[in-house]
Amino acid sequence: MHRLLRILFVLVLVTLFAAGASAQQGGILIGTNFGGDPTNMNPLISNNTVELALNEFLFPSLYNYNPETRAPMKGGRNDQDNGLALDWSISDDGLTYTFTLRVDITWNDGTPVTAHDYKFTFDALASGETSSPRTDVLQSVESVDAVDDTTLVITLKLASCRVIEELDDFGILPQHIIEPQLEGDYAKIDELEYNKNPDVTAGVFNFGALVPDEQTSLIRNDNHWMSVSPEGYIIRNVPDQLVGIEQFLAGEVNSVGTAGSASVPATRMQDFRDLAEAGEFQIYEYVDDGLTFVGFNLADRNNPANGIDDDGNPIDQGQHPLFGDVRVRQAIAQAVNYDDIIEGAAEGEAVQVNSFGTPALWGYDSSMEPWEYNPEAALALLAEAGFVDHDDDVSTPLVATEDALYAEAGTEFAFELLTNSGNLVREAAGTVIQDQLGQIGIAVDFQTQEFGALVQFLLGQDFDAIMIGFTNLDQDTDARNVFTPVGDLVGGGFNFVSYSNERVTELYNEALALPGCDFQGQPHPA
Repeated sequence: MHRLLRILFVLVLVTLFAAGASAQQGGILIGTNFGGDPTNMNPLISNNTVELALNEFLFPSLYNYNPETRAPMKGGRNDQDNGLALDWSISDDGLTYTFTLRVDITWNDGTPVTAHDYKFTFDALASGETSSPRTDVLQSVESVDAVDDTTLVITLKLASCRVIEELDDFGILPQHIIEPQLEGDYAKIDELEYNKNPDVTAGVFNFGALVPDEQTSLIRNDNHWMSVSPEGYIIRNVPDQLVGIEQFLAGEVNSVGTAGSASVPATRMQDFRDLAEAGEFQIYEYVDDGLTFVGFNLADRNNPANGIDDDGNPIDQGQHPLFGDVRVRQAIAQAVNYDDIIEGAAEGEAVQVNSFGTPALWGYDSSMEPWEYNPEAALALLAEAGFVDHDDDVSTPLVATEDALYAEAGTEFAFELLTNSGNLVREAAGTVIQDQLGQIGIAVDFQTQEFGALVQFLLGQDFDAIMIGFTNLDQDTDARNVFTPVGDLVGGGFNFVSYSNERVTELYNEALALPGCDFQGQPHPA
């Protein structure tokens, strides 16, 4: 098996959600966010946790998820009930999905949500003119046709076990509001005022207001097709997780760990368990559906370029002088003691995983061993890659010799590691990584950035290494948009590290056609 962990270290964190009485009995749900203001609430081009969380309350989806299994379900209801699909069928060859949609879901201006809205949003994505990072679905879908308001026909390029989840990955926009503003140019979607003020939506809440640097508010949609209990939802900006916790304990906010809200930091989880046991509030504890990782930029950060051109041909992106050599990435993977990160940074509330996925994922291979801590082996690999101790002083960085593949001789092994400020686990983990790599002659300039600024470095591929996280991975077995060139898009792609391996791409494509799905397109656990 290919070990994609060569460019990652990952932790699965235990997440704890706590709610006070007012959050459970109606009122206004108030949470906290330490990631900075949401900058884009258009679901097609949103790209960070708080924006995606807000989108779930504002926009319809193709189907509802079963709240217990997280699998797509036909006509089922859940607490948000924004799913359009009453039913769907799959052709015998697996290439055509036909969806029958509900008629009782409307935009908040009274206009019905229809198959035409879905097709319009997909066509905008397929145009290639937006900055949407959700382009992996384009590898699977040949066409989308709205036969009428309630009939949607999606034709695939290749029968895929995974495609049902891809079909609901890019949001649904109100065609009657957005299309007239574009004048035939999908590129204008990126610049719409609607992105910051989505006044026509179709969720349990309507957009209220964004007060820069303070809070974002949503208001109950009283015209929603089901009863909505909270009067509103407010996400208040806080500098870090601990401030959010103190506000909760002081009664200034009534939830932590809600979607888009700062979760309980690992250092306070046991305190919360004790307080909940004493009856102070109610908690829900579960394994996080995401992970935290360090990604190394494999391309030339001074000249960012897409992975492929419009015809699918590879583009020369250059090589990062340090991380372009796989032996260097393997060495770093062995030079970091993950137990120290789990115990020291995450207070034991995390586990090391062996690949891009979590133990909650049905396809997770628990038999595969992760990298072990072995600094001696790391130094040997670095020497093989052409980075050596030139002065017998461990306090100074290793330097490149003429044997280095991409670094000029004499180049010091030093790089910047960025993460978002306010995330206490990541800040502590960065310090551990900086210290442990320093012990073998790798100088790490560890920096924290406001989340919005960090995302700009990430999307612009202007970084050496970045520590960030992915969420909603519990059912997602297809990471083509993360590990193949189709997701390597400057300004909007999830493969922001420019990872490319022909064999990995081939294996992903082969996996799409493997048997193992039932008629509903659901995977069978291995």
